[in-house]
Amino acid sequence: MNKKIGKTIIWAIMISVVMTACSTGGGGGERAVTEDGKNVLRLSIMQSTPFYEALEKKFEARYTDIDLQIQAYKQAGEEVKFGDFEEYRKSMNTALLSGKGSDIIELTDDLPADEYVEKGFLLNMEDLMKQDQTLMQDNIYMNVLKAIQPKGGTYAIPSGYYLRAFIGDGELLKKADINEQTWTWQDLTGIVKQLTQGKGGLYAMADYTPDMLTQEMTIDSYSQYVDKEGKKAKFDTPKFVALLKQVKNMFDEGVMTAEPAERDKQLFYSAVLREPADVINVTHSVFDHPLLLQKPHSAEQSGSMRIIPSYKFAIQAKTLLQQEAWKLLSFILSEEGQSIPDREGFSLLKSVNEQKLDEIKQQIQAGTYQLLDGKSVQVEDEEFTRFTQLLDRVDHYSIIDGQVIAIVGGEALAYFSGQKSAEEAAGLIQNRTTLFLNE
Repeated sequence: MNKKIGKTIIWAIMISVVMTACSTGGGGGERAVTEDGKNVLRLSIMQSTPFYEALEKKFEARYTDIDLQIQAYKQAGEEVKFGDFEEYRKSMNTALLSGKGSDIIELTDDLPADEYVEKGFLLNMEDLMKQDQTLMQDNIYMNVLKAIQPKGGTYAIPSGYYLRAFIGDGELLKKADINEQTWTWQDLTGIVKQLTQGKGGLYAMADYTPDMLTQEMTIDSYSQYVDKEGKKAKFDTPKFVALLKQVKNMFDEGVMTAEPAERDKQLFYSAVLREPADVINVTHSVFDHPLLLQKPHSAEQSGSMRIIPSYKFAIQAKTLLQQEAWKLLSFILSEEGQSIPDREGFSLLKSVNEQKLDEIKQQIQAGTYQLLDGKSVQVEDEEFTRFTQLLDRVDHYSIIDGQVIAIVGGEALAYFSGQKSAEEAAGLIQNRTTLFLNE
C-alpha cells in the first residue's frame, strides 16, 4: 500500500490492528484499542484525498490517545464511476442497519440523510456543540451550518463549502432598478429588454444553452419538483411546463444566447466560487466591475448564493466512541482544522475566510495580485464588503440527484429543438424521473 495513504484503507477491508480489552455493547459493535492502548476511531469516506491524510496526522498529533482509522471506498486518484456511489450507499446502508458501521461517516448527497435521521442512525450533535467550550459560536457561519441539516437538529458538519453565485456587470447595471429580495426571471427579462434597447449583441447571459439554464433553474427549486423521500416527481405540472416555455422565450426573444459573447456584451454570469480567491478571480474573469447579486427566484425560493458542501460528516448514533467522534468533528471546526491547506472550499469560520480575504486585499493594494491570466486587477473595497454581507445571509441548500438533472436537461432539448411540445417533454421527464426514483 502506498505509504502516502497512511492508515487509509479500502472500505471492503476490515481494520487489521491488534485489539486488546475489546468490549461489545448495544448496536455499536466492538470498541477497539491498539496494543499500546489507543482508542480506534473509524471514519468511512467515499474517496481518499490529501485533506484526509493531513487531517489524520494533525488530529492524532492533537489527541495522542486516539488512533484515527480512515476507511475509503476509493483511493486517491482512482476513477470514480457513477455506479460507485450506488455501491457506497448500499455498503453504508448495510453497515448502519447492522449497527456495526464506522463511528463517523462521510454523508455524501447520494446517501438518504433524512431517512437515516428518521431511523435513528445519526447522532444529533446539537448538545455536544453547545457544550464544547473550544468552539466560538459567533465565529461560525451558523446560517450555513443550519441550512444543510437534514430534519433540523445538527446531524452533519461540513469541512467546507462552495457557493453558486450570480454575478452582474456593475457598470452596465448602474441604472437598473433591481429589487434583489423579490425579483424573478421575468423581472430579469424586463430589465434586460430595457438595457439592451438600441444596443446590438448585448445579452442577459451568453454562452449558456437553454438546457443548461433549465437545469440550473430546476436545481434552484429542486424540492418543488422532486420529493426524494416520497419517491415522487412533479414535472408534469403547469408550473414546470411554464418554466420550459419561459426559458425558450428568453432565447427566442434574444434575451439569452447560447453563443459566446465579447467581454462587455453580457449582463449576468452564473459561476461557482470554490475558495476566497474566487471572490476576485472568478468575478473579474468576465466583468471589470462585477456585482454579486441574489439570483432571480420565485416567492417560494431563496435568492441567496447556493451552498455546495465539500464534505459532510455525521456520527453514527450507536457508536461507543461518541466523545472521541465529536473530538474529530470539533477539530475540523477549529482554527487548525479549518486552516489545513488541502481542505476544500470556504471555511465555516469567519476568521479564516476574513484572513484570506484580507491577504488578497493587501496584495491588490500593493499591486502584486494577479488574476489567473496574469493580469493585474483593480478592486473596490465594496466588493469585499458585499461578499461578506451576502455570505452572512446564505441559506440556500438543496440535496439534488445528478441523474435527475441529467434527465431534465436531456429531455428538455427535444422541446427546445422543436421535436416535442413543452407538455410532452415534461411528461417524459416525469416518467423517467419517477422510474429512477423508484429503482
